[in-house]
Amino acid sequence: MKNKITAFLFVMILCAGSVFASDGTKPFVPKYNTRVLVVGQIKYKTPIDLEARKEGFAGKKKIQEDLFKDNWCQPNFSEKKLDIIELPYMEGYFYTDLMPSKGRLLHLNYFTAGIFKKINRWYQFQLPCKATIKVPEDAVYLYIGTFEYDLDYALRVVGFRHLDDYDNAKKELCSQLGQDVELYRGEITFEK
Repeated sequence: MKNKITAFLFVMILCAGSVFASDGTKPFVPKYNTRVLVVGQIKYKTPIDLEARKEGFAGKKKIQEDLFKDNWCQPNFSEKKLDIIELPYMEGYFYTDLMPSKGRLLHLNYFTAGIFKKINRWYQFQLPCKATIKVPEDAVYLYIGTFEYDLDYALRVVGFRHLDDYDNAKKELCSQLGQDVELYRGEITFEK
């Protein structure tokens, strides 16, 4: 009898372990057909001169070099955010889980970006966007493009381009998910 109970408990522990096991590297997979995982990318025409800004952020303190690489950017939509998967560098893709409004529309207002997050959490700047995105009816994964900003030294926007890098975005998403998925393109309209 003890062997049966022990075997039963062992099987239950294995089942529970498999249910809760996760390596944490995969982006959120939407559970319902009303939700969509938005995929996009932020780039800068000229990379931000981080070396020139180190002293202003660190002062005379000696700070680990790797802390100066912690840059970030995230989109700000009007719709309710369900989950944000932040990637560590500005040149990476962002993944945001959203619930489109009626009419299958998303409203991207701006991006919030920052540099040296681990040193100065308060330092942020905004990148304007003002875009409306039409979500295709069957879309679960939605590509909205690459947003390339040209910034001056004070991190003010002096130029903008919207680029299509669909093939690389799909490759990256499928790699993150560990499976081949259909990535739809959103129809984007920018306000003037």
